[in-house]
Amino acid sequence: MGEKMVEREINWEWTDSAVEMIPFGLLTGFYGKKEIRITKLAEEGFCFRSAEKFCGLEKSFRFCFYDLRQSRYREIPVIPVAWRTEQKTEFFTSYAVAVQQEDYRKAVRALFCQYDRYIRLKLEEDDSDLAEQMTGYPAKEDDLFADSFQEQMVEWFGTECMEREEIKQERVKQAGKDSEILQSDANRTEPELALELDHPRAYTLFLQKSGEEFLEDYQERYPVFRDWLQGRNVNRFYIGNAFCHLLFPETEQLFALLEKAEKELLQVTFTFSYVREYQLVQTEKLLEKLSQWCRKENRKLEIEVNDWAMADMLKSDFPELIPCYGRLLNKRKKDPRMAYKKGNVKLLQENNLNAKFYLEYLEQEFGIRCFEWESCGYAQKFPEPAAGRSVEHHLHLPFYQMNTSQYCTLYAGSVFGDRGRQQLVTGCDRRCEWQTYLYPRHLDMVGRYNSLFGKDPEILMRTGIAPYDAEKTKEFCRENQVKRLVLPCWM
Repeated sequence: MGEKMVEREINWEWTDSAVEMIPFGLLTGFYGKKEIRITKLAEEGFCFRSAEKFCGLEKSFRFCFYDLRQSRYREIPVIPVAWRTEQKTEFFTSYAVAVQQEDYRKAVRALFCQYDRYIRLKLEEDDSDLAEQMTGYPAKEDDLFADSFQEQMVEWFGTECMEREEIKQERVKQAGKDSEILQSDANRTEPELALELDHPRAYTLFLQKSGEEFLEDYQERYPVFRDWLQGRNVNRFYIGNAFCHLLFPETEQLFALLEKAEKELLQVTFTFSYVREYQLVQTEKLLEKLSQWCRKENRKLEIEVNDWAMADMLKSDFPELIPCYGRLLNKRKKDPRMAYKKGNVKLLQENNLNAKFYLEYLEQEFGIRCFEWESCGYAQKFPEPAAGRSVEHHLHLPFYQMNTSQYCTLYAGSVFGDRGRQQLVTGCDRRCEWQTYLYPRHLDMVGRYNSLFGKDPEILMRTGIAPYDAEKTKEFCRENQVKRLVLPCWM
């Protein structure tokens, strides 16, 4: 059927009133295997544009309509009854296609209704009310805040996840029966335990107190970890901040921390953040000093790498320093508000580390076989090693970093009274040790340092930390090949 004859038989007036430029996320079209850009949509047909010239419609169309209520796509084969050229330009040609399918018409009507509702809500409501209407987000709880960061911490680590007294008594009774077995097997079967010192106040407290006093103070501040820490040795400390270069200890303090750890037979992992260009020379000099200390003491140190420049420095010049793939490099979608979004989180469980060729590349190019992970609000799929290779996973919990900026939001809000007046901070008074951004209680998130952090609401239970369950901890770490658990020191 020729194009001119089609035009005489089909009413094309719908092209003037069709809805234009429906977002990609709501409607995607395919002509054969090629994706097309739909520029107009109506119940009577649609328009699309292409750089290729169409002489006829020999292939079929497929439309994928997104259902906002069910949070999934519905695919419909679309059979055209006629077509015509709408517009020709130097770069593309637009075509109008007439359709006379009832399932197509119903899908278009449903899409228009949902899209219209979304636009009206977007114009009339604020973001919280829009989210409430679309996803069931509890907008009314957005007005409920903790009075202070200390109160927020008490809610998170004081009473939450603590056992009922009768359960605790039963656990203590059972633990007494097999305490000898647990004590003899602890070092062999349980994961390594580490604490993370990531700000100057924590560095100072660690230097001022003995290891035993430090842990006693830690358990007072974090009652939720108290039962789990009983009878266990904390044999490693992370020193440094993964997210802010200004919170890394000064050189003199750094070596004082290192000497104390050596004296108390503690292992150390130094955490470096991103490396700005002006820091390259001084960072390389510091790595050389650490390497010299290692050779003198016949020791090796782990370095959490969060910048590719750091990885490049370590790969050949400092064999005494063991690189660990850092949390800023180990990226994935993380946000406590994701719990209110519909869809299957299984699609988020993997990231680039699940590709074996990438693990092989990291080992061959940078000597990286250790990986730092964060709990993130949903189960992750930890990668298995390729044949003949080994990997080691270290899990930081229960907090996870959501975003980080070198242009510190907290500094801008505190100094200038405006979060938008951000600038590169090369030196500060570390006011982030006593100032934070608080968010609604139900979100389990806080603005700390130059970052936003969320708290995984289930990871303590899933790992058997709180309520305390030693067998669950062993099972979790065995199934996920987690060799180390790292707890925070937000003291």
